[in-house]
Amino acid sequence: MNNTLLNIEEIRIILDRDFIPLESFVTGLRLKKQVEMETNVERIERRLKVKLPVDFVNLILNYDFGDFSILGVHFGSNTNYLDKLISYHEHLSNEDIKNFSNQFITIAMGDYFTFIMDVNCGSIYVYGSETSFNKKIKVAETFTKLIQTLGTAYFHSSQNTQTEFLDIVIKKFDEECINFWKEIIN
Repeated sequence: MNNTLLNIEEIRIILDRDFIPLESFVTGLRLKKQVEMETNVERIERRLKVKLPVDFVNLILNYDFGDFSILGVHFGSNTNYLDKLISYHEHLSNEDIKNFSNQFITIAMGDYFTFIMDVNCGSIYVYGSETSFNKKIKVAETFTKLIQTLGTAYFHSSQNTQTEFLDIVIKKFDEECINFWKEIIN
């Protein structure tokens, strides 16, 4: 394995290899090609009062994030991902709504973190029980980079080569997010 992030197709193949045999017991662990999804992104944008970044739109229209979790990061569970985005928004606290304005949307939930996207630039941040919104941490430049990094972390975790993953993170990411990625991989 070289010192780069896996691409989306490589991640899909690895997850299929590992989880197709388990599909009769557990679902939502594979990044499936989009079979059927409401493509009315404009409706979601109007509802959330945002313009979604092209990178994000392209990925959610090509892959099923409505039933996908990886390394404790949950995008959706047997649902339409666009509807899940609305659900995340509807369940924000008053404090979050004030902080989010029309700049951020929630895109996933983790065990200890909420994943948000800055719709103006596409950057992904986390905040959570130990990190307030005002001290959110940027963990990826784009949604694609988030998925690539999570998939690469999964691969290295499954191969017991976490130090190789951390070497990639140290070389490619800002210092402020390295502890976050260490938590994800361990």
